Amino acid sequence: MTQNLEPKLYFGDLFGKLDPEKRVEIIKPREVKRNETLDLIVNGYENGLENYGLYNKGKLEIKIPENEYAIYYIAKSSAPSKIPSNNITEFSLLLGEHENKTHFRDFTGLYLSALINSSKDKDFKIITNYLSKTIDNIGYKNRKNIDVIGNAELWVGCKMKRGKITVNGNAGWWVGDLMENGKITVNGNAGDGVGFYMKSGKITINGNAGERIGWYMEGGEIYLNGDYESLSNSVSGGNIYHKGKLIVENGRRL
Repeated sequence: MTQNLEPKLYFGDLFGKLDPEKRVEIIKPREVKRNETLDLIVNGYENGLENYGLYNKGKLEIKIPENEYAIYYIAKSSAPSKIPSNNITEFSLLLGEHENKTHFRDFTGLYLSALINSSKDKDFKIITNYLSKTIDNIGYKNRKNIDVIGNAELWVGCKMKRGKITVNGNAGWWVGDLMENGKITVNGNAGDGVGFYMKSGKITINGNAGERIGWYMEGGEIYLNGDYESLSNSVSGGNIYHKGKLIVENGRRL
């Protein structure tokens, strides 16, 4: 089992603007002791990476169900089910061993999402602040509560159904892409297209945000507590607030 998994306060952080209670000690992978459950998770992850590589080359004989995202289907098929939350946290601390593998960025977040979605637990902690590379698609089809300690990359909370995702760092483009409900909070900065095709739910960006905020947004609420580059010209519904002021109401700029 892992020792010292609970984050500890420290005086510096990767982003410089996080509140003290959001700052955590970077826990190093050597603190994680391998066990049978972790071996099962890692073996599934490595098999999934290999299968996705083969699929990309047209060498994997597998039929992807209609309307299923191919990478997620492969991740879900590779991931063991009903894994406890603490083991998923431990696995996140072993990801540094795989950073240089092909498809690390696009596959890893979907594999983590598959583990979380099938778990019986409700609350999860994913630690990424020791990694040199960021991860896409954390919280894909999410229904749980996920706390990310560090940065995330593209499509945080894509197709999110309910629950809560908190990124204690920065996030890339398309936060809340196709989000159906739930809450996403980014305590650092976010890239372009926040709320892309968002249908409902709530997104809060406590740092700065990029261009085309609310791109094809259909509903829900976006709260921008820092600066932003531009709003989208294609907002059909929902409300957008900037520093507490309503600037888009029901898709109409005020």
